Amino acid sequence: MGYRTIRGICWAATVTVAATVLAGCGGGAALSPQGSAASGSELDPNAVLRITSNAPTRNLDPYLQASSGGWSYLTPVFDRLTMVDAQGNLIPGLAESWTFGPDGSYLELKLRGDVTFHDGTPFDAAAVEANIQRGQTMEGSTVVAALKNITNVEVVDDHTVRLQLASGTGVELPGVFSSNAGMMVSPKAIETGADLRNNPGQSGSGAYVVASYVPEESVTLARAEGTNWDPEAGKVAGMEFTWIPDATTRLNGLKTGETDLTWMSSANEVTEVKAMASRGAMSLIEVPYRNVFGVFIRPQGDLAKPEVRQAVASAIDPEAISQMFSGTCMPQRQIYPPGSWPADDEYEYPYTFDLEKAKSLVQSVGGAKVTLTFAAGASTEKPANVLQSALSQAGIDAELNPVPITQSEPRYIAGDFQSIVSNSFSPKVDPAETVSAFVTGPYDFGNGNQQIKELAAQAADPTLSQEERAPIYNQIWDLTLKEAMFVPICNQTNATVSTAKVTGTEDMPWVNLGIFDVRHVGMTK
Repeated sequence: MGYRTIRGICWAATVTVAATVLAGCGGGAALSPQGSAASGSELDPNAVLRITSNAPTRNLDPYLQASSGGWSYLTPVFDRLTMVDAQGNLIPGLAESWTFGPDGSYLELKLRGDVTFHDGTPFDAAAVEANIQRGQTMEGSTVVAALKNITNVEVVDDHTVRLQLASGTGVELPGVFSSNAGMMVSPKAIETGADLRNNPGQSGSGAYVVASYVPEESVTLARAEGTNWDPEAGKVAGMEFTWIPDATTRLNGLKTGETDLTWMSSANEVTEVKAMASRGAMSLIEVPYRNVFGVFIRPQGDLAKPEVRQAVASAIDPEAISQMFSGTCMPQRQIYPPGSWPADDEYEYPYTFDLEKAKSLVQSVGGAKVTLTFAAGASTEKPANVLQSALSQAGIDAELNPVPITQSEPRYIAGDFQSIVSNSFSPKVDPAETVSAFVTGPYDFGNGNQQIKELAAQAADPTLSQEERAPIYNQIWDLTLKEAMFVPICNQTNATVSTAKVTGTEDMPWVNLGIFDVRHVGMTK
């Protein structure tokens, strides 16, 4: 069983600077919205790409990333074993192919033989072994859980490594290796104990090296010497990343020409950028988030009653929420995006908007009182108020509980909150990881359902094909949503905004996660 791709889905709606775009899936002959090589413009190898982001970088060590927001700064420096394309398809990286053993007891990776770290150390099976051991054992490692199913690393030959797996586990690893858990560091840097947090030096194998770094402020990259193994990487001479949390400030940077590329997700900013793009002032690509905005629920107080959870789900009108977001939150009532292999394209959500049904359910249990927690000042604040009104119309006494953004998610996981309004649910590359994180794991969307646990163990068998796993996951999603511990509402929009000189943003991975992978982005002259 070699590497397999996820069925593609065309996510991007493109607004151009001057012309009608023929938009298509899979990187066809669509006209580039940036006026790139596709429209005859010549790339500028001496350009410096200036990027602003709302996600900070607290350190530059791949295995010390506390959130996915830090990954984006690292992909140009540290290559990964696997990667994903703009549609979420799993594709080769430093690993050319991967195969599970016939009995599922191991995962074998065939590695590229033409890669060298910037310090001159060859990338080989021994390097993979050193990195996995580091990720599993180093103090503070944030990838311990991601690598927990690997029981031993066997170097078969220079370009073949075999990962021994705990019984019935590990099916998610090819997808996991497309994240920071798959970023490879030079064994020489590992051996010498280099301070990757602040100065990665020559420890990566990507198209760029770190020239300067100010934690939680900025990162400057310079193109590495020599020719990178990836012919699409290294198109600009350097990249400058600056952390700017305020969307208006980031947009003003583009207007004044101080920066070249950023992202917007606020409905107000997206609407403004649309107007500017229509006048030819800048380029815009809109992509629905893979993250699903919704309500996370704990079985506490009245929400321990299935009837109340079902009433909450039935009282919510996704179309009303979408209108509040100026149409930038597309209704989404299932776990995975339609068209992806773990999704059921024929699925019908069991609790469609039905206010009378919601009222009846509340009356059947003699009334209900719930608390909706949300992150104050975040994009969930206005929707929380709309949801409070919707629940009130169903006869539910809904109280709002604003908390600092740093507290909402951790304290919900700790069990401090009965429910939260959140946009943090993100289906992973492989559904086994999604289940372990959200369904049976700390979020417990499955509500301890034993049938879900049994199905999850069955679907995580590495000997099964995607075709065999997909219907099992369809059952898991159905049972999970029927528990009404997670009420999916819509996918918000993430807008990639750039000057006309920036190329490659239409095929950029991860923007549907609210982060970015700019390894293939360039600029024209």
